[in-house]
Amino acid sequence: MKIIIVDDSNVFKESIKYYLEKMLSHEVINMAGNGVEFLKIEDSYEADVILMDIEMPLLNGFETAKRALYENPALKLIAITNYSDRVYLVDLISAGFKACVFKSNIYQELEKVFSKLHSKKLCFPKNIMLMNNQ
Repeated sequence: MKIIIVDDSNVFKESIKYYLEKMLSHEVINMAGNGVEFLKIEDSYEADVILMDIEMPLLNGFETAKRALYENPALKLIAITNYSDRVYLVDLISAGFKACVFKSNIYQELEKVFSKLHSKKLCFPKNIMLMNNQ
């Protein structure tokens, strides 16, 4: 599988790249540090999956997903986040994400998420809140 990683943490990008390539035998074809950088990647259509952080400078994951899907509706976007208490299922789905993985569980959950996406199923954590109650 060909993957693009979009995250503002270089340490996270390098560690997940290592895991994806060495442990799961996938290919990371590109990486970006924020949404603006990602939208400039010309070969994003070649990716089977895009792992995208929600909280990024310049352009957050929600807005980046909407803009990217406008240009290429076939993209398969997986939201990744540290903040289980600040991300909501309704927002993720309306932005176009097909799945979400909390960074604290990414090494345990990512393979299962890939499998569900391959079967054309959505995959969101069971403990994710539906919407903001405010």
